[in-house]
Amino acid sequence: MKLNKKINMKKTILILTFAILGLTNLKAQTSFSCTYRQYCYWNEVTEKFGNCEGYEESSLFVMNKDETMFTHTIETMKSTYYVTSSEYDKEREVWSYYVTSDVGNKYLYIFDPKNKEIRALYVKDGESILIVFTVKAIF
Repeated sequence: MKLNKKINMKKTILILTFAILGLTNLKAQTSFSCTYRQYCYWNEVTEKFGNCEGYEESSLFVMNKDETMFTHTIETMKSTYYVTSSEYDKEREVWSYYVTSDVGNKYLYIFDPKNKEIRALYVKDGESILIVFTVKAIF
């Protein structure tokens, strides 16, 4: 009888431990492996992005666990982006980050795991440009 109580107690402790761990939001570094990059340009007449051009490119985005910065690595370079503000859109299931790059450029990045995309919006010489990265894997 005592042995059954010990086994039941161990089971209860184990179940409680897993329940507590399951309820705890454990943040970890997240990586996005991408295979394609596309540039789209804002059309003032249609008020939509269009005239898109793209190419295959292997790249990797790595977001730190606190979501205060991420790196983007391609074959020839590595850039760091520092998050100035962020927001999660529960309805669309996307994370938006206003960032400043390591060379001072400003971007709006949208991480969209549901649609396997990362989108970056920026303005260059008065023209709005949208970069769309196709995500292959998230880990």
